[in-house]
Amino acid sequence: MVPPADVQPETSLVGLGAESIDFLDLIFRIEEVVGRKVPVSRWETFINTRLPGADLSRAITLAIVLEFADQERSRT
Repeated sequence: MVPPADVQPETSLVGLGAESIDFLDLIFRIEEVVGRKVPVSRWETFINTRLPGADLSRAITLAIVLEFADQERSRT
């Protein structure tokens, strides 16, 4: 468990201890919020487009996940 005070929008999720399975869990949780399936490939495309060439272990933050969730929420 991570203390809530340690979780900031710019905090790296890997830096908080997230592993690859946690990113799949995030997709499942986003699906619950938007009420439909979200292909993992769409997450991968988003990350590759949004963070080209970045060190993903440092670049995927809560803010990035929320941006993706907002994008998915606005899809029709």
